[in-house]
Amino acid sequence: MAIEKTSLLKLDIDSIVDDEWISNKARAIVAVCKSFKVTVDNIKICRSRRKGIHFYIHIQPPVEASFANQLQWLLADDPARVAFNQARIESDLAQWNKLFEVAERRLRTIYRHVRT
Repeated sequence: MAIEKTSLLKLDIDSIVDDEWISNKARAIVAVCKSFKVTVDNIKICRSRRKGIHFYIHIQPPVEASFANQLQWLLADDPARVAFNQARIESDLAQWNKLFEVAERRLRTIYRHVRT
């Protein structure tokens, strides 16, 4: 059974940076995705449970799990998480893209695509 395509990329970035860096990261995410003909609809973030920031990137069109994992790696996702995700994908695990969050943590939107 094949894993369904996904419209959500997740990044675990283990560093704390100021808002200007986060804004530049959003621009870089949009540019990298665009180079692969993927549109970023929006980007949301929250502080991770222990350290750093989690990014939730909603994209169109949906992409295969392995390609989503590759995009996450290109966008500087935690390398160990990328390796675990790839193992989950190769095992046909539908819930391959895990991030561990504190329950009911609020996400902050840092980018929203404006359709013309």
